[in-house]
Amino acid sequence: MNVSQDKTGSLLDHLIAKAREGDRRAYREFLAEAAIVVRKQLARKIGGDGELEDIVQDVLIACHEKHHTLDPGRPVGPWLRAIAGYKLIDHWRKRGRSPIVLDDTADLPVAADDLASVDIAALLGELPEAQAEAIRMTHIEGLTSQEASERVGIGLSAMKLRVHRGMNRLKEIVEESKT
Repeated sequence: MNVSQDKTGSLLDHLIAKAREGDRRAYREFLAEAAIVVRKQLARKIGGDGELEDIVQDVLIACHEKHHTLDPGRPVGPWLRAIAGYKLIDHWRKRGRSPIVLDDTADLPVAADDLASVDIAALLGELPEAQAEAIRMTHIEGLTSQEASERVGIGLSAMKLRVHRGMNRLKEIVEESKT
């Protein structure tokens, strides 16, 4: 465990202890800090930002509903990470294996079984380089939109726009190839 994890865990432990004593502000701070921890844990495992936020909210709801089950003598961090892991698994089960969802605003209509026959590099080659690069970083390398925008040196909104426009164009290309 590194120092930042230890500090975060101690902070979470402190805040939940204060919340158990009736401190509402501490409870709100606990939920805010828990959201940060969960978001960091899941960011590289989830494709679309919308999906990530949905799972973070599911985890926070589960924490709220089940915080009374946490033994006061045990650390909060492992309990929180376990809930996040279970919610991620639930998300993957609900989503299923097909269709593959690369972005919650622009799905590629390619079933999992057909994915092997799709030449991703060729599809990305049909996009403007900025859009292709944005999709490679966020959907292939697994960077968050924030990390990708920092790497390229553009704003977060601009990065999301590049991904969105690129995904829409890829969808059009795939649709055109079906006809």
